[in-house]
Amino acid sequence: MKRTLLVAVCSFGLLGGMASGVVQAADDIKTQQVQFKKGESGAIIKGTIQGHETLDYTLTANKGQSMAVTLTGKSSTYFNILPPGSTGEAIFIGSSEGNNFQANLPAKGTYTIRVYQMGAAETSKAKHAFKLEVNISD
Repeated sequence: MKRTLLVAVCSFGLLGGMASGVVQAADDIKTQQVQFKKGESGAIIKGTIQGHETLDYTLTANKGQSMAVTLTGKSSTYFNILPPGSTGEAIFIGSSEGNNFQANLPAKGTYTIRVYQMGAAETSKAKHAFKLEVNISD
């Protein structure tokens, strides 16, 4: 009984710590609209990311359109794809699925490409360059 209570208290403490970390990360999110040149269905975004910074790139697409995203840069830089209406849930998680995403989109609306770092790069003050290639097609 005492052991079960101790495990529950420790688990609650860990979850509370993670929840406060999420709030901190949300404060560091910078958002930018993806811009396609007239007549083009793709864009290349070059940027830098530092430490705990989170960069959101948003674009609007229709259900059934194909979206392809490729990230190049430091191996500790990743991206997730968040669907319309998401409060953080992703349909693609780069840290476990890789640096390339391609799929037909499940809904019409605004999608978010969230770029972030993990590991030593997340705690570093160094800036890391990256490149996102984003394409939308019917």
